[in-house]
Amino acid sequence: MKMWDGRFAVETDTLMEKFNNSLPVDRKLVKEDISVNMAWAKALEKAGILSSDECSKIRACFESMLEEYAQGTLTFDAGDEDIHMAVERLLTERVGEIGARIHTGRSRNDQVVTDFRLYVMDALEEMHSLIEGLQRALLKRAQGDIETIIPGYTHLQQAQPILLSHYWLSFFWALEREKKRLTHARETADMMPLGSGALAGAGFCVDRDFLAKELGFSRVSENSLDAVASRDFVLEALSAFASLGILLSRYAEDLIVWSSREFGFVELDDAWSTGSSMMPQKKNPDSLELIRGKSARAIGNHARMASLLKGLGLTYFKDLQEDKDAFFDSHENAGMVLAVFARVVETVRVRTEDIERSLDPFLLATDLADYLVGRGMPFRQAHRVIGKIVAYCIQESLPLNKLTLPEL
Repeated sequence: MKMWDGRFAVETDTLMEKFNNSLPVDRKLVKEDISVNMAWAKALEKAGILSSDECSKIRACFESMLEEYAQGTLTFDAGDEDIHMAVERLLTERVGEIGARIHTGRSRNDQVVTDFRLYVMDALEEMHSLIEGLQRALLKRAQGDIETIIPGYTHLQQAQPILLSHYWLSFFWALEREKKRLTHARETADMMPLGSGALAGAGFCVDRDFLAKELGFSRVSENSLDAVASRDFVLEALSAFASLGILLSRYAEDLIVWSSREFGFVELDDAWSTGSSMMPQKKNPDSLELIRGKSARAIGNHARMASLLKGLGLTYFKDLQEDKDAFFDSHENAGMVLAVFARVVETVRVRTEDIERSLDPFLLATDLADYLVGRGMPFRQAHRVIGKIVAYCIQESLPLNKLTLPEL
Protein backbone atom coordinates (compact mmCIF):
# COMPACT_ATOMS: atom_id res chain seq x y z
CA MET A 1 0.00 0.00 0.00
CA LYS A 2 1.21 3.44 -0.94
CA MET A 3 0.57 6.63 0.99
CA TRP A 4 -1.08 8.25 -2.03
CA ASP A 5 -3.06 5.42 -3.66
CA GLY A 6 -6.53 6.20 -2.28
CA ARG A 7 -7.95 7.34 -5.61
CA PHE A 8 -6.43 4.52 -7.67
CA ALA A 9 -8.34 1.38 -8.65
CA VAL A 10 -5.39 -0.48 -10.17
CA GLU A 11 -1.96 -1.07 -8.67
CA THR A 12 1.04 0.61 -10.25
CA ASP A 13 2.75 -1.51 -12.87
CA THR A 14 6.03 -2.98 -11.64
CA LEU A 15 7.94 -1.35 -14.50
CA MET A 16 6.38 2.02 -13.61
CA GLU A 17 7.38 1.48 -9.99
CA LYS A 18 10.97 0.92 -11.03
CA PHE A 19 10.84 3.86 -13.43
CA ASN A 20 9.37 6.15 -10.76
CA ASN A 21 11.64 5.08 -7.91
CA SER A 22 14.25 7.67 -6.93
CA LEU A 23 15.44 6.20 -3.63
CA PRO A 24 18.79 4.95 -5.02
CA VAL A 25 19.62 8.60 -5.80
CA ASP A 26 17.82 10.75 -3.22
CA ARG A 27 18.73 8.55 -0.25
CA LYS A 28 21.74 10.89 -0.01
CA LEU A 29 19.26 13.40 1.46
CA VAL A 30 18.42 11.19 4.45
CA LYS A 31 20.01 13.46 7.08
CA GLU A 32 18.42 16.54 5.58
CA ASP A 33 15.02 14.85 5.31
CA ILE A 34 15.09 13.75 8.95
CA SER A 35 16.16 17.24 10.04
CA VAL A 36 13.31 18.80 8.05
CA ASN A 37 10.85 16.33 9.58
CA MET A 38 12.05 17.14 13.09
CA ALA A 39 11.64 20.86 12.52
CA TRP A 40 8.21 20.31 10.97
CA ALA A 41 7.10 18.30 14.02
CA LYS A 42 7.94 21.25 16.26
CA ALA A 43 6.11 23.61 13.90
CA LEU A 44 3.03 21.36 14.06
CA GLU A 45 3.25 21.40 17.85
CA LYS A 46 3.39 25.20 17.83
CA ALA A 47 0.34 25.20 15.50
CA GLY A 48 -1.60 22.91 17.86
CA ILE A 49 -1.66 19.94 15.47
CA LEU A 50 0.58 17.78 17.63
CA SER A 51 0.63 17.62 21.41
CA SER A 52 3.88 18.12 23.28
CA ASP A 53 4.03 14.40 24.08
CA GLU A 54 3.37 13.42 20.45
CA CYS A 55 6.03 15.80 19.20
CA SER A 56 8.55 14.43 21.70
CA LYS A 57 7.88 10.83 20.60
CA ILE A 58 8.21 11.73 16.94
CA ARG A 59 11.43 13.67 17.44
CA ALA A 60 12.90 10.90 19.61
CA CYS A 61 12.18 8.43 16.80
CA PHE A 62 13.91 10.69 14.29
CA GLU A 63 16.90 11.05 16.62
CA SER A 64 17.23 7.26 16.74
CA MET A 65 17.07 7.16 12.92
CA LEU A 66 19.94 9.64 12.73
CA GLU A 67 21.99 7.47 15.09
CA GLU A 68 21.26 4.39 12.98
CA TYR A 69 22.25 6.26 9.85
CA ALA A 70 25.54 7.34 11.45
CA GLN A 71 26.21 3.71 12.39
CA GLY A 72 25.26 2.46 8.92
CA THR A 73 22.32 0.37 10.19
CA LEU A 74 19.39 2.40 8.84
CA THR A 75 17.78 0.39 6.05
CA PHE A 76 14.93 1.00 3.62
CA ASP A 77 12.53 -1.26 1.74
CA ALA A 78 12.58 -1.90 -1.97
CA GLY A 79 9.02 -0.56 -2.12
CA ASP A 80 10.00 2.88 -0.79
CA GLU A 81 9.72 5.13 -3.83
CA ASP A 82 11.81 8.00 -2.43
CA ILE A 83 13.59 9.08 0.73
CA HIS A 84 10.58 11.04 1.99
CA MET A 85 8.24 8.05 1.82
CA ALA A 86 10.93 5.81 3.33
CA VAL A 87 11.47 8.04 6.35
CA GLU A 88 7.74 8.58 6.90
CA ARG A 89 7.07 4.84 6.64
CA LEU A 90 9.74 4.07 9.24
CA LEU A 91 8.33 6.73 11.55
CA THR A 92 4.78 5.37 11.30
CA GLU A 93 5.93 1.79 11.86
CA ARG A 94 7.83 2.78 14.99
CA VAL A 95 5.52 5.28 16.70
CA GLY A 96 2.16 4.21 15.32
CA GLU A 97 -0.72 6.39 14.20
CA ILE A 98 0.80 9.67 15.36
CA GLY A 99 3.54 9.17 12.76
CA ALA A 100 0.91 9.44 10.03
CA ARG A 101 0.26 13.03 11.15
CA ILE A 102 3.75 14.30 10.30
CA HIS A 103 2.75 15.15 6.72
CA THR A 104 -0.06 17.48 7.84
CA GLY A 105 0.00 20.75 5.88
CA ARG A 106 3.00 19.68 3.86
CA SER A 107 3.75 18.27 0.41
CA ARG A 108 6.68 16.34 -0.92
CA ASN A 109 7.04 19.33 -3.26
CA ASP A 110 8.12 21.75 -0.54
CA GLN A 111 9.77 18.96 1.45
CA VAL A 112 12.15 17.84 -1.30
CA VAL A 113 13.26 21.33 -2.27
CA THR A 114 13.92 22.14 1.39
CA ASP A 115 16.00 18.98 1.79
CA PHE A 116 17.89 19.72 -1.40
CA ARG A 117 18.63 23.34 -0.52
CA LEU A 118 20.10 22.22 2.80
CA TYR A 119 22.24 19.62 1.05
CA VAL A 120 23.48 22.09 -1.57
CA MET A 121 24.35 24.69 1.07
CA ASP A 122 26.48 22.20 3.02
CA ALA A 123 28.08 20.80 -0.13
CA LEU A 124 29.13 24.23 -1.40
CA GLU A 125 30.53 25.13 2.01
CA GLU A 126 32.62 21.95 1.91
CA MET A 127 34.08 22.98 -1.46
CA HIS A 128 35.70 26.04 0.12
CA SER A 129 37.93 23.96 2.37
CA LEU A 130 38.94 21.71 -0.53
CA ILE A 131 39.82 24.69 -2.74
CA GLU A 132 41.82 26.18 0.12
CA GLY A 133 43.74 22.90 0.41
CA LEU A 134 44.82 23.28 -3.22
CA GLN A 135 45.62 26.94 -2.62
CA ARG A 136 47.89 26.04 0.29
CA ALA A 137 49.74 23.61 -1.95
CA LEU A 138 50.16 26.35 -4.56
CA LEU A 139 51.49 28.83 -1.99
CA LYS A 140 54.04 26.29 -0.78
CA ARG A 141 55.16 25.64 -4.35
CA ALA A 142 55.40 29.37 -5.06
CA GLN A 143 57.66 29.83 -2.04
CA GLY A 144 59.87 26.94 -3.12
CA ASP A 145 60.05 27.95 -6.80
CA ILE A 146 60.55 31.68 -6.35
CA GLU A 147 64.03 31.58 -7.94
CA THR A 148 63.01 29.46 -10.94
CA ILE A 149 62.64 31.32 -14.24
CA ILE A 150 60.48 29.72 -16.92
CA PRO A 151 59.37 30.83 -20.37
CA GLY A 152 55.91 32.37 -20.32
CA TYR A 153 53.79 31.41 -23.31
CA THR A 154 51.27 33.01 -25.61
CA HIS A 155 49.94 30.99 -28.56
CA LEU A 156 52.08 28.14 -27.14
CA GLN A 157 55.14 30.12 -28.24
CA GLN A 158 57.78 31.40 -25.83
CA ALA A 159 56.89 35.00 -25.10
CA GLN A 160 58.52 36.54 -22.00
CA PRO A 161 60.43 35.15 -19.01
CA ILE A 162 58.43 34.78 -15.79
CA LEU A 163 58.99 33.26 -12.39
CA LEU A 164 57.49 29.83 -11.84
CA SER A 165 56.15 31.20 -8.55
CA HIS A 166 54.23 33.79 -10.57
CA TYR A 167 52.62 30.96 -12.53
CA TRP A 168 51.59 29.06 -9.38
CA LEU A 169 50.08 32.21 -7.93
CA SER A 170 48.03 32.82 -11.08
CA PHE A 171 46.31 29.54 -10.23
CA PHE A 172 45.85 30.65 -6.61
CA TRP A 173 44.08 33.89 -7.57
CA ALA A 174 41.89 32.21 -10.17
CA LEU A 175 40.72 29.82 -7.44
CA GLU A 176 39.79 32.82 -5.30
CA ARG A 177 37.24 33.80 -7.94
CA GLU A 178 35.89 30.25 -8.04
CA LYS A 179 35.30 30.44 -4.28
CA LYS A 180 33.27 33.60 -4.80
CA ARG A 181 31.12 31.85 -7.41
CA LEU A 182 30.47 29.02 -4.97
CA THR A 183 29.66 31.50 -2.20
CA HIS A 184 27.10 33.24 -4.39
CA ALA A 185 25.56 29.90 -5.33
CA ARG A 186 25.25 29.04 -1.64
CA GLU A 187 23.55 32.37 -0.96
CA THR A 188 21.05 31.59 -3.73
CA ALA A 189 20.30 28.22 -2.10
CA ASP A 190 19.84 29.84 1.32
CA MET A 191 16.06 30.32 1.17
CA MET A 192 13.57 28.27 3.23
CA PRO A 193 10.62 26.95 1.13
CA LEU A 194 8.99 24.70 3.76
CA GLY A 195 5.39 25.67 4.37
CA SER A 196 4.72 26.33 0.69
CA GLY A 197 2.79 23.06 0.42
CA ALA A 198 2.23 21.55 -2.99
CA LEU A 199 2.05 25.05 -4.49
CA ALA A 200 -0.44 27.21 -2.55
CA GLY A 201 0.94 27.22 0.98
CA ALA A 202 0.16 25.17 4.08
CA GLY A 203 -3.45 24.66 5.20
CA PHE A 204 -2.44 25.36 8.79
CA CYS A 205 -0.78 28.27 10.53
CA VAL A 206 2.85 27.16 10.70
CA ASP A 207 5.58 29.53 11.84
CA ARG A 208 7.88 29.68 8.84
CA ASP A 209 10.33 32.07 10.48
CA PHE A 210 10.71 29.53 13.28
CA LEU A 211 11.30 26.79 10.68
CA ALA A 212 13.94 28.85 8.91
CA LYS A 213 15.82 29.48 12.15
CA GLU A 214 15.51 25.83 13.20
CA LEU A 215 16.94 24.60 9.92
CA GLY A 216 19.67 27.23 9.53
CA PHE A 217 18.23 29.28 6.67
CA SER A 218 18.75 33.04 6.68
CA ARG A 219 15.39 33.85 5.06
CA VAL A 220 12.05 32.35 4.00
CA SER A 221 10.68 32.17 0.47
CA GLU A 222 8.33 35.00 -0.46
CA ASN A 223 6.09 33.15 -2.92
CA SER A 224 4.87 29.56 -2.64
CA LEU A 225 4.69 28.99 -6.40
CA ASP A 226 8.27 30.15 -6.88
CA ALA A 227 9.47 28.25 -3.80
CA VAL A 228 8.22 24.89 -5.06
CA ALA A 229 9.20 25.38 -8.71
CA SER A 230 12.57 27.07 -8.34
CA ARG A 231 15.73 25.14 -9.16
CA ASP A 232 17.87 28.11 -10.13
CA PHE A 233 19.99 27.40 -7.05
CA VAL A 234 20.91 24.01 -8.54
CA LEU A 235 21.65 25.53 -11.94
CA GLU A 236 23.88 28.19 -10.38
CA ALA A 237 25.73 25.61 -8.28
CA LEU A 238 26.30 23.44 -11.34
CA SER A 239 27.51 26.50 -13.23
CA ALA A 240 30.04 27.15 -10.45
CA PHE A 241 31.19 23.51 -10.60
CA ALA A 242 31.52 23.76 -14.38
CA SER A 243 33.57 26.94 -14.10
CA LEU A 244 35.80 25.32 -11.48
CA GLY A 245 36.21 22.24 -13.67
CA ILE A 246 37.21 24.34 -16.67
CA LEU A 247 39.82 26.21 -14.63
CA LEU A 248 41.32 23.02 -13.21
CA SER A 249 41.35 21.48 -16.68
CA ARG A 250 43.35 24.38 -18.13
CA TYR A 251 46.08 24.13 -15.52
CA ALA A 252 46.10 20.35 -15.83
CA GLU A 253 46.66 20.78 -19.57
CA ASP A 254 49.71 22.98 -18.97
CA LEU A 255 51.26 20.44 -16.60
CA ILE A 256 50.48 17.57 -18.97
CA VAL A 257 52.35 19.37 -21.76
CA TRP A 258 55.17 20.38 -19.43
CA SER A 259 55.62 16.76 -18.32
CA SER A 260 56.20 15.55 -21.90
CA ARG A 261 59.71 14.68 -23.05
CA GLU A 262 59.56 17.53 -25.55
CA PHE A 263 59.17 20.06 -22.72
CA GLY A 264 60.56 18.22 -19.71
CA PHE A 265 59.76 21.06 -17.28
CA VAL A 266 58.16 18.87 -14.63
CA GLU A 267 57.90 15.23 -13.64
CA LEU A 268 54.91 13.87 -11.76
CA ASP A 269 55.50 11.76 -8.69
CA ASP A 270 55.11 8.02 -9.29
CA ALA A 271 52.20 7.96 -6.84
CA TRP A 272 50.18 10.22 -9.14
CA SER A 273 51.14 8.59 -12.45
CA THR A 274 50.29 5.34 -14.17
CA GLY A 275 52.00 3.04 -16.66
CA SER A 276 51.17 1.40 -19.96
CA SER A 277 49.90 -2.15 -20.29
CA MET A 278 52.05 -2.58 -23.40
CA MET A 279 54.98 -0.14 -23.31
CA PRO A 280 57.22 -0.73 -20.26
CA GLN A 281 58.92 2.67 -20.42
CA LYS A 282 55.76 4.77 -20.20
CA LYS A 283 54.93 7.04 -17.29
CA ASN A 284 51.60 8.69 -17.96
CA PRO A 285 50.17 11.80 -16.21
CA ASP A 286 46.79 10.11 -15.79
CA SER A 287 45.91 12.05 -12.64
CA LEU A 288 46.03 15.27 -14.63
CA GLU A 289 44.34 13.74 -17.66
CA LEU A 290 41.44 12.57 -15.48
CA ILE A 291 41.19 16.06 -13.96
CA ARG A 292 40.96 17.42 -17.49
CA GLY A 293 38.47 14.73 -18.51
CA LYS A 294 36.17 15.12 -15.52
CA SER A 295 35.63 18.78 -16.38
CA ALA A 296 33.47 17.47 -19.23
CA ARG A 297 31.16 15.88 -16.66
CA ALA A 298 30.77 19.18 -14.82
CA ILE A 299 30.03 21.02 -18.05
CA GLY A 300 27.63 18.27 -19.11
CA ASN A 301 25.76 18.31 -15.80
CA HIS A 302 25.20 22.04 -16.08
CA ALA A 303 23.91 21.65 -19.64
CA ARG A 304 21.75 18.73 -18.48
CA MET A 305 20.12 20.86 -15.77
CA ALA A 306 19.58 23.81 -18.08
CA SER A 307 17.92 21.50 -20.63
CA LEU A 308 15.75 19.99 -17.90
CA LEU A 309 14.44 23.37 -16.73
CA LYS A 310 13.94 25.18 -20.01
CA GLY A 311 10.62 23.49 -20.89
CA LEU A 312 9.04 23.42 -17.43
CA GLY A 313 6.28 25.77 -16.34
CA LEU A 314 5.08 26.16 -12.75
CA THR A 315 5.01 24.57 -10.37
CA TYR A 316 6.21 21.01 -9.78
CA PHE A 317 6.76 18.39 -12.48
CA LYS A 318 8.23 14.92 -12.04
CA ASP A 319 11.03 15.98 -14.41
CA LEU A 320 12.57 17.68 -11.36
CA GLN A 321 13.36 14.27 -9.91
CA GLU A 322 16.34 14.36 -12.29
CA ASP A 323 17.91 17.44 -10.68
CA LYS A 324 19.70 15.69 -7.84
CA ASP A 325 21.77 13.15 -9.75
CA ALA A 326 23.47 15.90 -11.78
CA PHE A 327 24.38 17.83 -8.63
CA PHE A 328 25.58 14.78 -6.69
CA ASP A 329 27.83 13.79 -9.59
CA SER A 330 29.38 17.24 -10.02
CA HIS A 331 29.87 17.69 -6.28
CA GLU A 332 31.49 14.28 -5.78
CA ASN A 333 33.84 14.65 -8.73
CA ALA A 334 34.82 18.23 -7.86
CA GLY A 335 35.83 17.12 -4.38
CA MET A 336 37.97 14.29 -5.73
CA VAL A 337 39.56 16.45 -8.42
CA LEU A 338 40.54 19.18 -5.93
CA ALA A 339 42.05 16.68 -3.51
CA VAL A 340 44.03 14.95 -6.27
CA PHE A 341 45.27 18.22 -7.80
CA ALA A 342 46.53 19.39 -4.41
CA ARG A 343 48.62 16.24 -4.02
CA VAL A 344 49.94 16.48 -7.58
CA VAL A 345 51.06 20.08 -6.98
CA GLU A 346 52.69 19.16 -3.65
CA THR A 347 54.70 16.27 -5.11
CA VAL A 348 55.56 17.35 -8.67
CA ARG A 349 59.30 17.70 -9.37
CA VAL A 350 60.44 20.81 -11.21
CA ARG A 351 63.31 20.07 -13.59
CA THR A 352 65.15 23.39 -13.36
CA GLU A 353 68.12 22.37 -15.53
CA ASP A 354 65.86 21.34 -18.40
CA ILE A 355 63.90 24.56 -18.04
CA GLU A 356 67.09 26.64 -18.19
CA ARG A 357 68.18 24.88 -21.38
CA SER A 358 64.84 25.62 -22.99
CA LEU A 359 64.96 29.38 -22.35
CA ASP A 360 65.18 31.10 -25.73
CA PRO A 361 67.15 34.39 -25.66
CA PHE A 362 64.41 35.88 -27.84
CA LEU A 363 62.40 36.02 -24.61
CA LEU A 364 64.34 39.25 -23.96
CA ALA A 365 63.15 40.99 -27.14
CA THR A 366 60.42 42.98 -25.39
CA ASP A 367 62.92 44.12 -22.76
CA LEU A 368 65.18 45.44 -25.52
CA ALA A 369 62.27 47.31 -27.08
CA ASP A 370 61.41 48.78 -23.69
CA TYR A 371 65.07 49.83 -23.29
CA LEU A 372 64.90 51.81 -26.53
CA VAL A 373 61.63 53.40 -25.42
CA GLY A 374 63.40 54.44 -22.23
CA ARG A 375 65.99 56.16 -24.41
CA GLY A 376 63.27 58.20 -26.13
CA MET A 377 62.32 56.06 -29.15
CA PRO A 378 58.56 55.65 -29.87
CA PHE A 379 57.45 52.12 -29.05
CA ARG A 380 56.26 51.23 -32.57
CA GLN A 381 59.66 52.24 -33.94
CA ALA A 382 61.44 50.33 -31.16
CA HIS A 383 59.30 47.29 -31.91
CA ARG A 384 60.36 47.41 -35.57
CA VAL A 385 64.05 47.87 -34.73
CA ILE A 386 64.11 44.86 -32.39
CA GLY A 387 62.08 42.85 -34.90
CA LYS A 388 64.79 43.46 -37.52
CA ILE A 389 67.45 42.40 -35.02
CA VAL A 390 65.53 39.17 -34.34
CA ALA A 391 65.28 38.53 -38.08
CA TYR A 392 69.06 39.09 -38.39
CA CYS A 393 69.69 36.59 -35.55
CA ILE A 394 67.54 33.98 -37.25
CA GLN A 395 69.28 34.57 -40.60
CA GLU A 396 72.74 34.31 -39.06
CA SER A 397 71.83 31.53 -36.58
CA LEU A 398 72.92 33.72 -33.68
CA PRO A 399 71.35 33.85 -30.20
CA LEU A 400 70.08 37.31 -29.34
CA ASN A 401 72.18 37.48 -26.19
CA LYS A 402 75.40 36.70 -28.13
CA LEU A 403 75.34 39.75 -30.41
CA THR A 404 78.20 42.17 -29.84
CA LEU A 405 77.53 45.82 -29.19
CA PRO A 406 78.79 46.85 -32.66
CA GLU A 407 76.46 44.25 -34.24
CA LEU A 408 73.54 45.65 -32.26
